[in-house]
Amino acid sequence: MSEVTTPRMPGWMLAHSGEHLTIERLRLRLSAYVYGNILVLAAIVIATGKSIVGGEAALLVSVTALTTYVAHILAHNVGQQLGRERHAHRPHMVHEIQDALPILVSGVVPAAILFVATFSVVPTQFAQLTAAVWVVGRLALIGFLVERLSGRRPTWRTLSGGLGLALACAIVVVLKVLFAH
Repeated sequence: MSEVTTPRMPGWMLAHSGEHLTIERLRLRLSAYVYGNILVLAAIVIATGKSIVGGEAALLVSVTALTTYVAHILAHNVGQQLGRERHAHRPHMVHEIQDALPILVSGVVPAAILFVATFSVVPTQFAQLTAAVWVVGRLALIGFLVERLSGRRPTWRTLSGGLGLALACAIVVVLKVLFAH
């Protein structure tokens, strides 16, 4: 399987018109998506009622997604230089900039949910819980996308694997919040 062109995919997994994504580029996008969701979840978890009402929580989620994206690009810029002639890495960086976009996408809906709570339209705890459930749900369901992209039919193991991934990601978030914040 070298190229995948499946029509019903999330926007962050689709190629631009006339472009085909290799399985390797799809893998990069998928890993960026998971990584972005983990860090966005950590930003959601540390939010407080006061930070949600004041708009800082929505800003933190947005900035977390943005800075993680930029850090990812910077790191890959350095890594892509290894073993190449000077400036020969630049064409690879165009793809990396596109393939890392799922990191940014991971913060859009949670930031919007938290932003809505700044207007006191919904209770802050409800907004925080909704944003967190959104991210955990996306992580839990990612196995279905993997199966579809792999040309396999989802099974109960797909769901249990997704729930296991969501649990593992939640543990990473708890550890990050406990020891890094």
